Amino acid sequence: MPLTIDVAQRTVVGRGAHRLRQQGLVPGVVYGHEVEALAVEVGERELGRVTHAAGASHLIQLKVKGERRQRPVLIREVQREPRSGRTVHVDFFQVNLKEKLDVTVPVVVTGEAPAVKQVGGEVLQVLHQLAVNCLPDSIPGEITVDVSGLAEIDDAVRISDIRLPEGVELAAGVDSEEILVKIQQPRVAAEEPEEAPAGAEAAVAAEETAPAEE
Repeated sequence: MPLTIDVAQRTVVGRGAHRLRQQGLVPGVVYGHEVEALAVEVGERELGRVTHAAGASHLIQLKVKGERRQRPVLIREVQREPRSGRTVHVDFFQVNLKEKLDVTVPVVVTGEAPAVKQVGGEVLQVLHQLAVNCLPDSIPGEITVDVSGLAEIDDAVRISDIRLPEGVELAAGVDSEEILVKIQQPRVAAEEPEEAPAGAEAAVAAEETAPAEE
């Protein structure tokens, strides 16, 4: 079921936007290629629900009050207040369903690497996001990387080793030989300094307390 969110056109702009936040509303803007920018306002709770489910890579249907047709959008940016964490502004990017676009998709590691149990290695995820190119309605929710074939230290899964969903390709400029996940040597805890023998400590203490010779 596609995600939808209700918004209304916003008349309050600039410094007056803080009044919206006091009412539980978040100011935002809708923009896109050959799309006239539209100032909007959206309920803070409603926005939180959708952003949690959609992230930045899930297509959303924006229902603007007073408009008959929904707008297909991506959440391009969410600005938050540093101290409270409350959302203070949101950018919606309106897409053309017939035009491909670049989008960043989260990378998720799956499976168990034999190297963890057999040689004590550790799984290191090098990339947590991957830039891909596809039509808006073909954007994958995530890219999975199976590590069940990694059996030795320095074994790795590169971008070229994974199969992208149908209709999805790497964005221009992405190096297909870049490592997504690898097995690294286990981290060695710092060795504690050896304790001096009790006899040695006593000798040092005696030297420090002995009176100096005249």
